Amino acid sequence: MKLLFVNACMRGKESRTHQLCMDYLEKFLRAKKEEDWQIEELDLNSMDIQPLTGESLARRDFLSRDKKFEDDEFALANQMIEADHVLIGAPYWDLSFPAKLKTYLERCSVTGLTFIYSPQGVPEGQCRASSLTYITTSGSAIADFNFGYEYIKGLCCLFGIPRTHFASAEELDIIGNDIHKIMTSAKDKITDIIDEL
Repeated sequence: MKLLFVNACMRGKESRTHQLCMDYLEKFLRAKKEEDWQIEELDLNSMDIQPLTGESLARRDFLSRDKKFEDDEFALANQMIEADHVLIGAPYWDLSFPAKLKTYLERCSVTGLTFIYSPQGVPEGQCRASSLTYITTSGSAIADFNFGYEYIKGLCCLFGIPRTHFASAEELDIIGNDIHKIMTSAKDKITDIIDEL
């Protein structure tokens, strides 16, 4: 089975979000040691993923109409479809997440591939993952402005991924806060998520 780790931690291994993701992967593999799981990581920071333009969208639509889904244009979408579990790690930037993650998700969202429409016009997800976990960190409180995770949850409904989980370490840049305590609390939440999977 395959866990797809979408690494949108723009600061690399120094990122606190990345640290939490490493904690998640370690605990996941330990909990699933009796099963044959492979980790497939996409480091978005090192990938040349371009936003869709009128020209590239026209090409994608042409390929979609001809059902040429084996084309490299759809490599990321096919990868998402084939994952059994998805982990997304991204910092909390500008009320959501880095633009590179949005560009990646655009490339995954393909009518006729990651989702189809029923004769009644109802979208039906085609991804086989049973769950997705989203991990983030923020310098201040996220509170009611968790737009990144809300967007991810909406896409999971579209893609047919029935369960989502969320873990965060917040208020990390507030002077006087106990960073170690905040990170430990987030890792405890990660442990709870792993126990649910």
